[in-house]
Amino acid sequence: MSSAFTASISQFFSGERKKQHFLLRPSVIVGLLYILFFLFMARFHGFSILSYVHLGRVSHTPNTHTAGYDGQFFYYIAQDPLHAAWRMDNAPYRYQRILYPMLVYLLSLGGMTALIPWVLLLVNFFSIVLATEFVARLLCKHQLSPWFSLPIGLYYGQTTAFVFDTTEPIAYFFVCLGFLLLANKKTLLAAIAMGLGCLCRETAILFPLGYVAILVLNREWRNAFIFGLISLVPLPVWYLCLQFIFGSTGLGYAPSFEPIPFQGLFVFQGNSRFLPLLILMFVPTVLNILYILIEVRHNRWKTATWISWLLNLLLVIFMSRLSYVELVSAGRLSTGLVIAMVFHAWYTRNNWLLWMAMLYTLTFPIYIYFL
Repeated sequence: MSSAFTASISQFFSGERKKQHFLLRPSVIVGLLYILFFLFMARFHGFSILSYVHLGRVSHTPNTHTAGYDGQFFYYIAQDPLHAAWRMDNAPYRYQRILYPMLVYLLSLGGMTALIPWVLLLVNFFSIVLATEFVARLLCKHQLSPWFSLPIGLYYGQTTAFVFDTTEPIAYFFVCLGFLLLANKKTLLAAIAMGLGCLCRETAILFPLGYVAILVLNREWRNAFIFGLISLVPLPVWYLCLQFIFGSTGLGYAPSFEPIPFQGLFVFQGNSRFLPLLILMFVPTVLNILYILIEVRHNRWKTATWISWLLNLLLVIFMSRLSYVELVSAGRLSTGLVIAMVFHAWYTRNNWLLWMAMLYTLTFPIYIYFL
């Protein structure tokens, strides 16, 4: 019985098995879990779809008692892209991540107010599910189990972005699509996808940046120039547009990095949020540090995936204390680290690293517990 069970588990996580049933695949499981989570959260929100926007007094909304959250700004841009600035704390900063609200504007038939809250949620829902599907297909291409894609959808940073209507799911949807296109040797389309991801969330730039860096190290100057032009340049060009429109790019509004590793996290020591931060953020990041050093020791670091992994790791290590104030912001900002780890494990066919990444799936129920 024991050996049969072990064999079945081994087969389940093996890339060498028969074609999956449509309903028994990681992306479908992730989708079902998010639907259940949405129904669970709906009870606490009084089944009000607008509550996921998190409107607040910062946007001059009457009769509110909180500052709200970032989703409100994408809601207002989607309502009226040309005249939403007056409702914002810092308009150029909020307009940096323009692609998400503009897509919602189009899908809500030109900003129909009643549709926007639904479309905000649905765009993120399908972004999470499809990103998981893309990574599952990448894993299968290397004869690895598609179930190792679960961290892409079940990391709690994706979960918080889903219920707070923020841009991370669609940003990393484009990143995952870009890697799938790269694996299929569709380089120009991959560059376009990653460029679009950067216009959803600026931290997505760490992925095309890693790819361009490895092209430069390999002296593939022409490929580096073309890929960088398409994937990296759109973001600074958009910043120049913001400078022209608002007289500012909004870059100085973002919280600055801490000078000491994990300083932003440990300032909360003794606070009630310290324990969940320790479990959800500190322990997994330390494991990342240890494993990224192991990859250097085994000379598996001269890859685009390793460089992107390192850049995302540094982002989390030196994250501002303002980003640790809430589990939401800390999770959102660290999502790229999880995705970068999985991509590197996929590229190097590293089963041990994939198993370690699976620990991130536990953050989904842990986050729900701490709600």
